[in-house]
Amino acid sequence: MKKTKSLHLSLSLISLGICHGAMAADQSTEPAGSLDLAPTVISGDVLGSASDQEVRTYAGSRSVVDSSELSKASVRGVDDALQRVPGIKIFDETGTGALPQISVRGLYESRSGRIQALSDGIPLALAPYGQTGLSLFPVTMAMVDRIDVVRGGAAVQYGPNNVGGVINFISKPIPREWETTLQEKLTFNAGGRQLWDTYLGTGGYLTDNFGLQLDVNTLGGEYGREHSDTDVQNYRLRGQWNIDDDRDLSFGIQRYKADMELAGALSVEDYKDDPRQSTRPLDRFEGDTNRVWGTYTQRLGGMGPFDSVEVSWTNFAHDSYRNFVVGLPFTPDGTAVTKQDGPRDFKVWGTEPRISGTIDGDTVGQTWLLGARYVKEDIDYKVNRQSLATGVTAPFRDWTFDDDARAFYLSNAIGLLDRRLTITPGVRYENARMDYSDGITGVSRENKSEEWLPGLTVGYQASDAWFVYANAQKSLRPPQVTQIVKEGDVGAELAWNYETGVRYTPWDGFRADFGVYRIDFDDQIAYNSTTDRFQNLGSTRHQGIETEVFWTPDAMRDLDLHASYAYLDAKQRNGQFKDNEVPFASRNQFTVDGRYRFAEHWTYSLDGLYVSSAYTDAANSGDEDATASVGKLPAYWLWNTAIEREFKLADKSLLTASAGISNLFNREYYYRGIDTSPWGRQPAPQRSLTLGVNYRF
Repeated sequence: MKKTKSLHLSLSLISLGICHGAMAADQSTEPAGSLDLAPTVISGDVLGSASDQEVRTYAGSRSVVDSSELSKASVRGVDDALQRVPGIKIFDETGTGALPQISVRGLYESRSGRIQALSDGIPLALAPYGQTGLSLFPVTMAMVDRIDVVRGGAAVQYGPNNVGGVINFISKPIPREWETTLQEKLTFNAGGRQLWDTYLGTGGYLTDNFGLQLDVNTLGGEYGREHSDTDVQNYRLRGQWNIDDDRDLSFGIQRYKADMELAGALSVEDYKDDPRQSTRPLDRFEGDTNRVWGTYTQRLGGMGPFDSVEVSWTNFAHDSYRNFVVGLPFTPDGTAVTKQDGPRDFKVWGTEPRISGTIDGDTVGQTWLLGARYVKEDIDYKVNRQSLATGVTAPFRDWTFDDDARAFYLSNAIGLLDRRLTITPGVRYENARMDYSDGITGVSRENKSEEWLPGLTVGYQASDAWFVYANAQKSLRPPQVTQIVKEGDVGAELAWNYETGVRYTPWDGFRADFGVYRIDFDDQIAYNSTTDRFQNLGSTRHQGIETEVFWTPDAMRDLDLHASYAYLDAKQRNGQFKDNEVPFASRNQFTVDGRYRFAEHWTYSLDGLYVSSAYTDAANSGDEDATASVGKLPAYWLWNTAIEREFKLADKSLLTASAGISNLFNREYYYRGIDTSPWGRQPAPQRSLTLGVNYRF
């Protein structure tokens, strides 16, 4: 009974939310099969290390893209990495992952504005409340060990903006013994364009209890189209100090800088003539950020009614800048008459203390979690316009935002039936205030969002093979900076999210996940690129099915197979376009992939992705208009393949050589124009070849 007891105490913990200290967690992954977990230790790391065991007993929809998937030569960036996760749709603008466009369950906004993105539990958004979009994305794949995608059940601990879920990019662990990795990847794109991806990582424990890890990753070259020069530099130092048996400190500092030309969207005629060309020579992006974070954790032992208590305190801050330079008008087949640049500066600081405690009874257990968060955001939002005919530059916008956000959350995981059943009620309180002032007009405005967000999570271990879950949660996204100042809707977005599902693991080497969800959006707001206004789509409903299967045949233990399917029914429920489909929501998405290890040191992989068609406006216009700002997007199939060879050298060093082809059959397809190039066809990346070498010693 002791193991069962430990298992369901673990379920209580991991049903509460997302981790802060994943970079210091145990990275081991147990094989599928018997659910025999190690005894639980109370920790602020409430989602654990995203291991296979933890995923299989999580009371919500959850997928992990592990290091073996991320290291494949056919994975060029975060866009490729996330394609295999059911319910996630990618609009790949560059093929580098530097400016991701991620949609979860049909919830889409420019620059991944409707996902809660984290790096080791720390928010990645430039402004977690005022600007949730990832218009600066300080993550490069060489520094990521795995990606934890939680599509439901995390709203109480992590808000706001988590209707579609939470995506946590987990760093490679600091090794116990000093280790250095040198990696080079060279991608050959269409038209003879090349992109270099260079990585150096070195680190380990300097003493028995203090470790450091330095990572340097750069991207340079062209990403596959005309006008696509790319220069990305990512420098990061992390540390782990295990002060004693009861106290830990994890910390990090990062410098990230990106400078990229943006090829932009094309007119229909130009796309048909040559999708690799660019007709927007002025468009480019630049940005940089300095980030620092740290988490102090202390285990206090038993206190009062609690058998064990843990206190943690996380602080994070960043000073960021980003600027998009574009030519106006947006029409892709026109000649620019105005050059516009939009520099934005962000200064953000956040602090989050929390305390957790467990009561371990003979048949019933409880794990209480109490936390709070304060986030301060200072945003300078400018737009300047220069006449190309006269050279005269004039300020067009000069906005400042002073945001304060406070949140409190409380949950209690109750383990019943010898911990086989875990019920976790919880509630989150969000209070965000945004003060806006216009330096040109003198107008000032205050916007407030205040909401109680309840949630309930239930997990039941019916047997060693079957795990059943259900959850319901309310989520909020405060008004964004551009909504506050533009004409249109500026209210907070509210949604209820419901899920139920099962995981079936009958034997070692096989697992099947099946889930059903529904999202009731009370007040979804969407940007209309034609009118340059935010409009209220009103009530929308997103519902669907997601399933994944993992299989390693007993007769072929060197073969790993995986398939996933997502069905989405996303409808507008009132207003002028009632019963129309929600824009950019594809009804069907299917992936299949396999990895085969042969001749002892060789690995071959093949993966395929199908995405069905989607409308791009609320009116569900099937045909493209004159500027191609609306029109149905085509369905597409993609195939990628990769092969690698390991060479075990002296002194336990390892050399790995790899080659991969992305978009194997050179499928031509496109998205609707993205963000600063909103009209026209945005060509998706064509076929590319990547050669790589990795030396670890």
